[in-house]
Amino acid sequence: MKYSAPRNGREATPHWTAAREGRLLLPFCVEQGHFCWPPAERCPTCRSPLAWRESDGKGAIETFSIVRRPAQAEWKGKEPYIVAFIRLDDGGRILSNVIDCPPQDARCGARVVCEFVETTNPELGLPVFRLDQASR
Repeated sequence: MKYSAPRNGREATPHWTAAREGRLLLPFCVEQGHFCWPPAERCPTCRSPLAWRESDGKGAIETFSIVRRPAQAEWKGKEPYIVAFIRLDDGGRILSNVIDCPPQDARCGARVVCEFVETTNPELGLPVFRLDQASR
């Protein structure tokens, strides 16, 4: 399945192009030493400029929602699906999908790992998460 392409030409473009290369690249506040999400030009805490830094993509589900009525037409027929805030082990958190996970298996604290899927734009990828089989 190809996922809808994110909107290009915004602050997050480096994130989406790195995902196409199989890398989880996130905005990072060098001044305070933490990842920031969503992408912006400046840190929401200290207003210093952000740099881009790679994350190893391992973490845990912080909170999640099971979507039973899709907001986008291309997701019709794929419900239910899971949207979650992932707390990354190397700092920060990101909003993403948890794929190939039956709703009854989703739980806060579950360990996840980042994977990358194709989008309808061949230049942009999408990071998604899957339950970490090693921690089951």
